[in-house]
Amino acid sequence: MLNLRLPVVRSLCIVTAIMSLVGCGGEKLPGLGRVEGTVTMDGKPVPEAMVWFEPSNGKTAAAIGQTDAEGHYELFFSRGHKGANIGENLVKITTFREISDENGNQVRKETIPARYNVKTELKADVKRGTNKLDFELKSGGEIVQPGEAPPAKKGRSATGCG
Repeated sequence: MLNLRLPVVRSLCIVTAIMSLVGCGGEKLPGLGRVEGTVTMDGKPVPEAMVWFEPSNGKTAAAIGQTDAEGHYELFFSRGHKGANIGENLVKITTFREISDENGNQVRKETIPARYNVKTELKADVKRGTNKLDFELKSGGEIVQPGEAPPAKKGRSATGCG
């Protein structure tokens, strides 16, 4: 299982590397169910969000998809294999991304509350066959920007003088 403390980008790189290795011929796949759906926040589609399904048992890789302009996603377990692990999955939805361009790195900030990604409360039970799993997110609450230091707590300083 991916470490929830890792920044989302590093986790995505790890999963992508695993998926590219697993995508070769002769791979042994776990039981998969096809998964698609829509992600909305406050009733509006969430475009360009990454959707991850991590198996609760931690024994196989996560399945990943990306939402389109209408918030629709479809999950891929590995190259050429659609779906996610059958059973309970922890779901993470994030808009954060480091984007490389010719002028250097740009960061696409996180716009989704932490309760849906780094501190996710979302779970999904994937069944055999086709699964339509929509996520209706609500704005508000803590938003964590990966790689940024948490804000300093107000109150007394470490020296006791503040």
